[in-house]
Amino acid sequence: MKILLFLLSFFLIISNKVWSQTDTTVDRTRHSAVYSAEVAGLGATGPRTPFWLRANQFGIIPANSPAGIAIVSANHTYKFSPYRSRQLSYGVEVVGQAGRASRVVLPQAYVSLDLGRFSLWGGRRKEIIGLGDSTLTSGFYAWSGNALPITKVQFGTNGFAPLGFTRNLIWVHGFFAHGWFANSDSLQGAYLHQKALYVRLGKPGWRVRFTGGVLHNAQWGGRSTFVPSLKATNWQLPDSFSDYLYVLTAREGGPPDSPNLTDHDRVNRIGNHLGSIDFGIEADLGRWQAMGYYQHPFEDKSGVAFQNMPDGLYGLRLQRQSDAGFRIDHILVEYLNTMSQSGSLIGVSRYDGKDDYFNNFQYLDGWAHDRNVIGTPFLSRRADIRADLPYGPERRIWAIANNQVQLYHLAVAGTAGQSRNGQLVRWQIKLSASQNHGAPRLGFQQPIGQFSGLASVVWPLNWLGGSELRTSLALDQGQLLTNAVGGWLSLRKTWKTKR
Repeated sequence: MKILLFLLSFFLIISNKVWSQTDTTVDRTRHSAVYSAEVAGLGATGPRTPFWLRANQFGIIPANSPAGIAIVSANHTYKFSPYRSRQLSYGVEVVGQAGRASRVVLPQAYVSLDLGRFSLWGGRRKEIIGLGDSTLTSGFYAWSGNALPITKVQFGTNGFAPLGFTRNLIWVHGFFAHGWFANSDSLQGAYLHQKALYVRLGKPGWRVRFTGGVLHNAQWGGRSTFVPSLKATNWQLPDSFSDYLYVLTAREGGPPDSPNLTDHDRVNRIGNHLGSIDFGIEADLGRWQAMGYYQHPFEDKSGVAFQNMPDGLYGLRLQRQSDAGFRIDHILVEYLNTMSQSGSLIGVSRYDGKDDYFNNFQYLDGWAHDRNVIGTPFLSRRADIRADLPYGPERRIWAIANNQVQLYHLAVAGTAGQSRNGQLVRWQIKLSASQNHGAPRLGFQQPIGQFSGLASVVWPLNWLGGSELRTSLALDQGQLLTNAVGGWLSLRKTWKTKR
């Protein structure tokens, strides 16, 4: 931890010399607050909640229907000065679920300190990490917002910040985080190591800008009585500070003095590593703003070396400002391919195949948190697909039963005129068709087709001094998920205060 404190101090000392001048926008509001309350109900023709009613919802929607849901949240911001970049904020959100398995979840509970170009926060916070369209996406590859947020402490830049010596040509966004996974039946006390760095090329007035970056996640440490003795010492996975340094640098092997190191760790890397290498281009086309992006997955050095091409998430977005009347303001087309996985061979070259995305020999829950996949939800847990899938003697071993997928995703959003209070009625449609092949070690007998769709409308109301009625209709049809038609109905009220 001394190293981390040194780096933090170093960045704060040089910040005034390296970064451009901090935000000088003056806002005389010293305290602001936003409160919201929502009451919802969902139902379906089958026992499972349709895919697009629960996917990418930060783990707050029950997997089974019918269910009732209540959501309350509060967010406060205190400014230390009239400049927006110096402030203390905190937020909390509580969700109550009533259904076949009633419970209370806490998707947000955090405190954040913003000082100029830097931000430090701790707790749980809703995040989607990567380059792409976070609004209508099928799900960012590595960190999609599909699972309940992981408790962590994070230090980094406050969004993209310009490097002063480049005269606003190069912008940088990065962060460094340490987190704690919630305990599960098969794993207790595991940690999250996470870091990211994104670089943007282009001045604010340019019509075209380029962005690239990398997100590195590692699940490490913890204790599991389900892991075989060859892969854990007395059920304990490596968790010393020396082990952490190997996790931090993603080096092969491990420290010779580590008490919990096994041959599996020495041959591979300590922990479960994965992430994405992202590329994006933004263009101003006049009335429309365009963005193209590619998120390239990696689980080991073969992915970092792009041996698993053409795997990844490809996206193209068109967007413009909303206006009165019925119109389309937002169009997104995505293609997800995870079929290569660096091939099917292991031990015959410097790069191994069978990447088996989101599965791991030591972390048996896979890349998941609180029973939801952390990355794209189209890589499916065994518990989320039909009970007769997959086939084979190893069907009970691997948590992620379907990670070889070809997905075509179209999403459209816009407005449909004004309500009586003058606000715009908002709507969106998501259409997702996939071919699913199982996993490298546990394939399906033949490709399985699946379609999932969603149509949603948000209606502004005059009730309660201004509120929103939210309605959604979802459909699952195919051989991967349980066929169902489902609906969502909720009433949401938001209050805002300033002083």
